[in-house]
This record gives sequence, C-alpha cells and structure tokens, in this order.
Amino acid sequence: MESQLNAPEPAIADAKVTQPLPFADHIRNQFESLKRKPELASDVTCFRPGEALSSIRYIAHAHGLHVARWLKILAHTKTRITIDTANPVPEFSNEFVAVVPLLPRWLRVPMAVRYFLSGLVLRYLVSCPPNELIHAHCASGNGLVAWMSGRRYVLGTYGSEIYGAKQRGKIYCWVLKQILQNAERISVGSAESIKLLVEEYGIPKERIHFFLLGYDETSFHPVGHFERMRLREERQLPTDEPIWVVNRRTDPHYRTMEVVNGFLQYCQDNARGRLILLCGDQHQEYTKAIRNVIEAHPAGHRVTLVERMLAAEEMACWLQLGDYTLSVPKTDNFSISTVESMGCGTAPIVSNLVGYSLLRDCPAVRWMSRYEPADFAFMFAETAKSSPAALEAQRKVCVQFVQEGYSTEGAIHDIVEFYLGVRKRQVEFLKRAA
Repeated sequence: MESQLNAPEPAIADAKVTQPLPFADHIRNQFESLKRKPELASDVTCFRPGEALSSIRYIAHAHGLHVARWLKILAHTKTRITIDTANPVPEFSNEFVAVVPLLPRWLRVPMAVRYFLSGLVLRYLVSCPPNELIHAHCASGNGLVAWMSGRRYVLGTYGSEIYGAKQRGKIYCWVLKQILQNAERISVGSAESIKLLVEEYGIPKERIHFFLLGYDETSFHPVGHFERMRLREERQLPTDEPIWVVNRRTDPHYRTMEVVNGFLQYCQDNARGRLILLCGDQHQEYTKAIRNVIEAHPAGHRVTLVERMLAAEEMACWLQLGDYTLSVPKTDNFSISTVESMGCGTAPIVSNLVGYSLLRDCPAVRWMSRYEPADFAFMFAETAKSSPAALEAQRKVCVQFVQEGYSTEGAIHDIVEFYLGVRKRQVEFLKRAA
C-alpha cells in the first residue's frame, strides 16, 4: 500500500495547454487551412486547366476525415474542387476548394431528410458543366444525394455502410442497392469489399476500383537518432528505453484497456519501457476508466496520455520518437494510420485481420491473434528485447516499404485511373492484397 500511495502520477501530455478544441472545430480548422502544394506526378496532365479533370465536384461532408485525405492529395494537382454538401457547415472558398451548402444551416431536420432534399436541390437548382466529374463520398448519405440528383456520378464506399446494411432494414438495403448500381464506378479500400459488392449488390467487377490513398510523406517521415532523442527529452521520456505508441483512438473497439492492462502487467517484472496513448477522437468515459486504472497502479507514471486532437505534424512527432505502434482493433479495413507510423520509422504491431493483408510482405510487422492482457504483456516483453541495431534496421525496412507502395504520387495515379475508368495499376494492387 505504501508504494502505491507514493507512486508518481501518470504522465498527462500537454497538461498546461489551454482547453483543447472540440473535435469538429479541430477538423474544420484543418480543412480551412488546406492550400495548394507543389505539383506531383508531372506526367499526369488531366488536372490542368482545360483538361478532363480540371474541375471536380464532390458531394461530401466538407470536414470529413476521408475527404481530407483526398483533398490533401489533389492539392498537389491543378484541379479545382467544389464540395456540394448536405451537412450544416459554413460556406467557404479559397484558390483550391469551395464549400457550397445545398440547404441552409438553420433548417432543423434529420440528416436523412437533408440528404433527400439536397439531392432535389442539386437536380433542379444547381447548374453544373455537363462533363464535370461528380464524386459522392460514401454510399448511404452522400450517395443518396448523387442518386437523387439524376446526374452521372462515381462513388466511394468505406465499408461499414455496405457491411452492416442488413441491420438497417429492407428499405435501407433497397435504396443502397439503387445508389450502388447507378454509380458509374465505385472505389473501395479492401478486397473483401469487392467480393461483397459483386455478390450482394450485383455490381460488375470491372466497375469497382480497389486502391489506397497513400500517406502524407511531408508530415510522416523518419528522423535521425539525435532528433529522435531530442523529441523524447522534450517530452521527458527516457532516451534508452523502448517506447510503444498506440496511434488509434481510445475506444473499446481498439482494445485500449487490454493494451494498458497488459503493459502494466509487463511493468511488474520489467523496469524499462514507456507506453504512449494518442487518444484522438476518444470515447470519453472509456478514457476515464483507463485513467483510473493507470492512476491506481504503481507503474502508472510509465503511461503517457495525449488527450487532445493532434495536427499531422504533432502526431508525426509522437510516432517518430517511438519504436513500435499498436493497432489492434476487433475489425478493420486497411488503416492509413499504420502506414503513417511506418513512414515515421516505427514498426507496427497489428491484429491478424484480413484487411491488413497488404502488410504481409513487410518483415518488420508483428501480428497478434490473441488479445488478453497477458498476451499484450508477452508482446511487450518480446519486443523490448530488440537491440538498438535491430530497431534501426527495422525502421529502414518500414520506411522503404511504405515509400515504395503508398506514396502520394502513386495515389494521384490511382485517383486518375478511378476518375477516368482506367485500370492499369489495379492488377498489381490486387496481388499485394491477396
């Protein structure tokens, strides 16, 4: 009891900063700070003025996380994006992107009604150039807007809306099928989604494009040994101990409690090592329960909680100082957060999921199939044995793997193939996912 009462408190990062922004405001600020970047993929000319993709019309939630990645990639081209949105967000415009709300913000109706009415507005009240590409981001809501608009459109679907359709009832399933079948092309992020679209929704395979959007190499890049040590010292972390970073939001789906309990078990017999939790868009009550567990444990000071949303550069700093990252969800499609961590030189420890098959060829990746605290304690003990030389070799393998397969320039080529209906890179990508 004596040691527990006198134990240091858990490390809470940024404890002295002002109240963090709410998640919605954080995402809006990121969106409104988007600007044009140096052009990549100079061999791709279709985004330039007067060409086929010089302007693109999105139907999307302008502040959505998935949309943000598309915009960050296309900021490296000359295209102009207009976002027609059913969401009650403010109008916005700069030299690259404009947001056009289809309905007034003051209209207080359920989102399903906003989607339906927005489709009618787009159909009868908004004029678009006849050949302008329309891209609906997600099938169920924005896809409904696109379908109701009566215009040609391509569609991106992100998994849960099609995987969980049957739980939402027959009407939802029927409408979703119409939306999917009327799309000229559909983008997906996993091979399983292709199978589902073909078998459950009758979508011809040649209309489905499977690709990923790469990662932002300008933010998520490796640093040298001395810079890594400086980043640790700034955050009062040891320079000679292993550091594991959980870079998925604090939520039961990501087994954060099991990871923390496993780490604290590991600490009982091991004096070296720190755990960082990047809580992100967290489950507040779940985080509170985790905090209680940490505060009650003598080794709780060896866990650092970062309880606020992070800009990409801040996130990268936490990844760059680490040795390993953990992504152990119960289910998942391929996650770009894992690629970002590898780009920073940290080796991922991941759930043994089919959605992560694209990582199978990287020898630095470690896989878990059991997820009790004791299993995590064993994993911490095993990875803690890695020598400095082994960790350095591991970093190089991870960085090379993602630079070769998931660059922003490569993503631009994949987007062009999707938008123009070309499939040159598709076969190679499917082989990697098999």
